[in-house]
Amino acid sequence: MRHVTQILLSVLLVLACTAREVRHPNVLLITLDTFRADRIGANTPNLLRLARSGMWFRQADCAVPLTLPSHATMLTGLLPLHHGLRNNGIGSLPPKTETLATVFAGVGYRTGAFVSSFVLDRRFGLSRGFETYDDAIARDPNDTAATFDAERRGGETVDRALAWLQRSDGRPWFGWVHLYDAHAPYAPPPPFPQSYDGEVAYVDAQVGRVLEAIDREKTIIVVAGDHGESLGEHDELTHGLLLYESTLHVPLIIAGPEIKPNEVLQPVSTVEVAPRIAALGGVPFGQHDEGLYAESEYAKSLGWSGLASIRSGDTKLIRGATSEMFDLRNDPGETKNIINDQRRLYGQLAKQLDAIAKTAVASTGIVDAETRAKLASLGYIAPAGAKGSGRDPREMAPLFRRYDQAQAKNDIADLEKLITADPANPVFRSTLARAYKLHGSIDRAIALYREAVALAPADPDAWYNLAAALEEGGRAAEAKQVAAEAVRLDPARPDSHNILGIAQIEGGDPAAAEAEFRKAIDLDPRNARGWNNLGNVLRITGRIEEAESAYRKALEISPAYADALNGVGVLAVQQGRAREAIVQFDAALRVKPDFYEAQLNRAIALQLSGDISAARTELLRLVTQLPKGNAQRKAAETLLERLPRAR
Repeated sequence: MRHVTQILLSVLLVLACTAREVRHPNVLLITLDTFRADRIGANTPNLLRLARSGMWFRQADCAVPLTLPSHATMLTGLLPLHHGLRNNGIGSLPPKTETLATVFAGVGYRTGAFVSSFVLDRRFGLSRGFETYDDAIARDPNDTAATFDAERRGGETVDRALAWLQRSDGRPWFGWVHLYDAHAPYAPPPPFPQSYDGEVAYVDAQVGRVLEAIDREKTIIVVAGDHGESLGEHDELTHGLLLYESTLHVPLIIAGPEIKPNEVLQPVSTVEVAPRIAALGGVPFGQHDEGLYAESEYAKSLGWSGLASIRSGDTKLIRGATSEMFDLRNDPGETKNIINDQRRLYGQLAKQLDAIAKTAVASTGIVDAETRAKLASLGYIAPAGAKGSGRDPREMAPLFRRYDQAQAKNDIADLEKLITADPANPVFRSTLARAYKLHGSIDRAIALYREAVALAPADPDAWYNLAAALEEGGRAAEAKQVAAEAVRLDPARPDSHNILGIAQIEGGDPAAAEAEFRKAIDLDPRNARGWNNLGNVLRITGRIEEAESAYRKALEISPAYADALNGVGVLAVQQGRAREAIVQFDAALRVKPDFYEAQLNRAIALQLSGDISAARTELLRLVTQLPKGNAQRKAAETLLERLPRAR
């Protein structure tokens, strides 16, 4: 390891010296999400030309095959177990952690970031140091699922980056452009093929647009992948679960003034990206990690073991519940375990993994006393015989492949088979619950979500999912308790505050609800659901102008948000503007045709506008559509009885 590190540092010093030819160079970092290193070639002409013009690192590996922790590593020079972000959607970068953006901003650089996925939203802490952090990605405000899948096409991200580049103020700049398109599902815009390689070609086209827009004589360019994609290798369809080279091996290219073309065959890690970029820009960078360590904690969320790997030259050890070691020079596909042939080297690498593990700053998955008490008070019990398996994810990969296929279709029958095969798996159980919820079986969904909470009581996602289902099922009292626990476990999650606020409204405490909605908005100013909920509570408490402002803000963020359109319509009715209200209700119903509350409100507006016949037709439609006992059907029946009789 020491020999490798010395080689890497010597390369870094050479690069730093050549960069001094350009005083205060601009620095461009392009990160390619889910991009296999072996895809640089004829299908990616822009990336291939760039690679041949600069330093092309042919054996670069990422430190973790997940988007958020991998980008945190590239921006900080720290391994995931040192910066603390070890999974997508969990936690935030510690506020005192130095990043590329903070060091460049500190020496007077203009800084801007343009990301393409909600998984890199500013709430996770990567925005510090950036004057501009463009994460304005459209999200479905009606989707309460615990996912971070919202994305935008690379073309839109590049449009915004190019506009920023054109607004030069004379300062040197550090820009980061993140392209997410190669992530599943593989559906690039025409004329690109609807495949992974089609997405790769589309990403290359966007890289070309950025490269054409900059002054190459004054700019250091770094292109790095955050992780690869298995595409079925080792029984993994995508990435995140395993630590084989199909997901660790990534592109890494450095080009710029005076950097000579060179193919670097020495293994390197993306943990080196931040100190390399800082050195090229001539700015000091603090303490950072070195070495070829990688990890994935993702499998722990499934009740399995995590994985860690370390590499020395061509030899790589992967350790979980079991261990395996490979000679990557002679076995690049990692098919032959050589541990029994290399026991001494295995022992050395295992000791290095032990030493690294002891330096971890962030522990995960701890169930504290308060959570245990909450489980007991609510009576949540894990399914009979379900104990955390701790099994190795390499052994479970075929089962996870079945899961990937079943959850994509919300296939209840297949998901039921999966929880039979692995009854202690909280993710499988939550996904089955979601499928039942989508199919209208809310009671079954709630029962499964309760079991998932019992299986993974330290997981804020599990509590949030249950709270959302309880709220949808009209169980406000339990939803309030569960949402409060979700907030306690992860107070930085805006939607947990949203769910808690809704439960408080239904519990008759609008002041407490307003406080929760404002917390959600403070955490995420682009949270359309939070603004809409705030509008609702302001309307309930009679602050009409403030309510309309909140609804309008929700619609500014998400113009096709049916609930906010309905809210604006209700305010118009209350202010005697029935005709204007009908326009808003019509807009809401175009977005969401089965929005029965908006249909009911539209009938009221029609009546108030004097169109009794149309109001009667709308109410009769509601009575026909809705089951007996439904609250909105009862309201429609009451309004029908009160309508003036036709003459």
